[in-house]
Amino acid sequence: HPLLLLAGSLSVYIYYNRTQLLSSLTMASAPSTWKSRAHAHPSPSTYSPTYASLALLAMRDMPAIQNSLTLAVFTDKVAITASGEVVVLSSEDYDAIMSLAEQAKALPLPDSFAHTWRVKHPMTSRPIDRVRLGTPGAVDMHQFAVYGYDSEKKELKEPVGDITHLPGELSELMELVLEGRADLKKDEINAEIVEKVKSIVPQAA
Repeated sequence: HPLLLLAGSLSVYIYYNRTQLLSSLTMASAPSTWKSRAHAHPSPSTYSPTYASLALLAMRDMPAIQNSLTLAVFTDKVAITASGEVVVLSSEDYDAIMSLAEQAKALPLPDSFAHTWRVKHPMTSRPIDRVRLGTPGAVDMHQFAVYGYDSEKKELKEPVGDITHLPGELSELMELVLEGRADLKKDEINAEIVEKVKSIVPQAA
């Protein structure tokens, strides 16, 4: 019957578009794809990062490579990735990342070297991600580290107080941070820009 066909087609249309809308809303509220939404900086070679404007810095230590840049985010919404790519974040993504950073600051710090959250693994020699979070008007940065971060494994080797698994907000922040290493190719790293970032951070900071 034509009316039944029309009703059926309308139901499919509504369902499809509702699904697309929900998907769009989910993507808009989750900054986990911030890199794909960021815009290239108009003049990356002349951008001058400063310690005072540093909002987030993540470095990675691995058995073969130490102090490798993962991501730096500045208060002007500029981000510099592991490859030395300089991009400008959308206001929504910047705010979402900073919101997670504030939540991470509220967590207790592990009573261990470099305040390291150690994810439980059967084998050692996992990467250590060191994260620094800035506070407006403050000189010192909030610092912690995550050993052996894994998107699936969350159980901690040693509890932090009553916390036995890596907190959800910290996992979310790590996912965002590690997007700075996505598609990293050693032969495409802009070493000059990466070194610019490293040079602004005091060794004892």
